[in-house]
Amino acid sequence: MTSSIHHRSTRFTSSQKALYQPSVIELAQAGNCQALTYWMNSLLASQGVSVQVQPAAKHYLKIFVDFQPLTRKEVCISLRDRLVRFICYRLWTLNSSEIFSVQILARVSGSSRVLWQQTVRINTPANSQRLRQIRALHPKSRQESSFAFQFLRSLLLSSVTLAGFYIGYRLLYLEISKLLSKPSAAQPTTSAYLAHQMPYGTLQMLPNSVNSDEGIIRADSEAKVASVKLISAEIQGERVPKRFQGETVLQVAGHPEKAIALTFEDGPWPGATEQILDILQQHHVRATFFMVGLQIKRFPELAKQVAQAGHAIGNHTWNHPLQEVSLADAASEINDMEKLIYEITGVKPELFRPPGEVRGELTAYARQQKYVNTLWSIDAQDPYVSSPILIDNVLKQAQPGRIVLMHDGGGDRSATVHALPQIISALKQQGYRLITVPELLSGAYTAGAHTKA
Repeated sequence: MTSSIHHRSTRFTSSQKALYQPSVIELAQAGNCQALTYWMNSLLASQGVSVQVQPAAKHYLKIFVDFQPLTRKEVCISLRDRLVRFICYRLWTLNSSEIFSVQILARVSGSSRVLWQQTVRINTPANSQRLRQIRALHPKSRQESSFAFQFLRSLLLSSVTLAGFYIGYRLLYLEISKLLSKPSAAQPTTSAYLAHQMPYGTLQMLPNSVNSDEGIIRADSEAKVASVKLISAEIQGERVPKRFQGETVLQVAGHPEKAIALTFEDGPWPGATEQILDILQQHHVRATFFMVGLQIKRFPELAKQVAQAGHAIGNHTWNHPLQEVSLADAASEINDMEKLIYEITGVKPELFRPPGEVRGELTAYARQQKYVNTLWSIDAQDPYVSSPILIDNVLKQAQPGRIVLMHDGGGDRSATVHALPQIISALKQQGYRLITVPELLSGAYTAGAHTKA
């Protein structure tokens, strides 16, 4: 009886297998070019790009990327890196033993002329054995490459060490010179004097007679302002140099140190903002948060947490308008937001970032109010891409003095949360110091260089 039941069960399973139809993903994983073409087009068609996958040889594919006929040539070329990363990441997720290398060629639809091409090897666990076989065929060249790499790395490290020693020596010399040049007479820069002079809880510009360095002073770590409810003057009292007030800044060119500013916008947002704050605290990193008024109104405690953690806070308008506004509305968006930030956190923001691509009257009014219009030079594209691509977007463009755009609000930010620890660790391993935008601009003030839009 048992044997009979087992036999019927086996026949039923075989019947199921006979009727089974593989999915598009399963066919794509098996290297089926039609399935790969259908899958890629389902992902890219909305972006005005069509894809055609053809076999080139065993385990090798040709992928033709066709742009719409009206697409400008410079746009097609500028999208090269983004498309290559996108396609290769999708192929990597298949983990297929049938896809080892691809050649990606870009054309304008209807034309056979190739605008650009790139060959990429897809290294996955499924084809790792084939990669080892290829390496085994060329052991000598691999050893030579390894030796060249070791030599170049040693040379680079030696150069960096010498440069670091020289820069450290110069900075020490400048610090000693400043200390020796300070007048011995006590200056009126005590916390009581500052509290009297600073109604908003931020450092004010004082006459040159108080301090010879462009009239800028900084509070010591004990200076407190009575009207500030939460934040010490040391943390939120950073003022940007006067020369940047009313300017639009994308990055700091020629920054005196290897530093990058991480910025987050559209928050505070429950969950995402808290997780990002925890990650920043774990890595001892300070960042800049451009907040939206409606979000602060809904989640004031989150805004307070950002300020209490010592991060810089910028004005990102009250309603986050994604269309052009009148001058009167721009004034309301910025002024109401400034007042709210101060009421909740005790901070008077000096940084402004317009929402989306909106510029116009918002930027004009912010400039009139001496805000620093803070844009960015690295777009992580975190609302649109997965964590691996997000990480690559930041690390590939990392350079001293740059400003990174990310988001802690506006929707699901799990990709940002997952990518952030790796971004921070990788940048630190490369020798970068992660600082706030005011700190970055203060360094530019010393170096005498910045880049405006």
